[in-house]
Amino acid sequence: MSKVAIVKCNDYQDDKVYKTVKECFDLLGGLNKFVKKGMKVAIKPNLLMAKSPDGHATTHPSIIAAIGRLIIECGGTPLVVESPGGPYFVTYLKATYKACGMTAMSKKYNIPLNTDLSTIPKIIKTERNTRKITVLKPLLDCDLIINASKMKTHAMMIFTGAIKNMFGAIAGTEKATYHINASDYDKFANELIDIFQTVVPTLNVMDGIIGMEGEGPAAGNPKQVGVILASTNGFSLDSVAHDILLIDKEQSYILKNAKLRGISIDYDLIGSKLDEVIINDFNIPYQLKKGLTKNLFWKITSNSKSKPVVIKDKCVGCEICKNNCPAECIVMVDKKPVFDYDACIRCFCCQELCPKSAIIAKKPFIHKLLSGGR
Repeated sequence: MSKVAIVKCNDYQDDKVYKTVKECFDLLGGLNKFVKKGMKVAIKPNLLMAKSPDGHATTHPSIIAAIGRLIIECGGTPLVVESPGGPYFVTYLKATYKACGMTAMSKKYNIPLNTDLSTIPKIIKTERNTRKITVLKPLLDCDLIINASKMKTHAMMIFTGAIKNMFGAIAGTEKATYHINASDYDKFANELIDIFQTVVPTLNVMDGIIGMEGEGPAAGNPKQVGVILASTNGFSLDSVAHDILLIDKEQSYILKNAKLRGISIDYDLIGSKLDEVIINDFNIPYQLKKGLTKNLFWKITSNSKSKPVVIKDKCVGCEICKNNCPAECIVMVDKKPVFDYDACIRCFCCQELCPKSAIIAKKPFIHKLLSGGR
């Protein structure tokens, strides 16, 4: 079983986070076990969109600062590499870095932010197929990758963590192709697994100091969890996060499909004890109540998908949802989005990218009846 380090940390004060991340790495044998002098190391955060770190939808800059400082101490050179949702061009990327607190962090600790938009083909070889994908070249040009994810719920995948975060290795709007070609949630989960196993981060870190519950990954509510996690195995890392938040892994698309493919999600926990950090009331909006006959009712609810609905009073008519809809099923009427639900693939990119959190995932009646979420 892969080791997963878990250390308590209750706030984002830079030096406290630095010590906690260092302790996580030390529990895994020390960062110098992986990072050698002269290495170039990519740090892949979750920068979903241009959003303040106070919203807790993105990896906090103190986490990235801690990883970068530790890389420099090992004699390596860090580089923050990300492709946020939406368009992928330098102006938008810089605006995302600035809004997410990365620009200030970069200046304070001399940790560079990538602005090279070039991509490179990479061959995926799995037990299912062999095919080519296009990946961020600066990510693969580095000697190793440290994947720095955020602990959040997700309207489509239920949970977004280490595995889902590497979807950002795909450039900009090309992500839309994956949503269109894999509109089935299980199929999309397998695409995410394929990408993760192709890009292969050496280390995985999760910002779980303050997570996001409810309408994640962008419009949910901040929730104090008080932990930082680290592991060489992203699947095991996500598995621990599920156990902390009491998410049923059989209802979690990524871990369920990983297990079906023979990928181990087991772990050997080091550091804090699991029962010390469990959150009993984390709002997982798509999880079934305990005690139900899960095989039957999960099949019913998974075929009755939620749908995006606009809160008109919050909508400012910016058209970001329309311009980034993979299925092109949104039209603007009186400066408000209107959805063609027959064409909608329920990827919730509109909800993720809405800067005003004006789009929610509305559950059908069967979900409301059977799910334990609020």
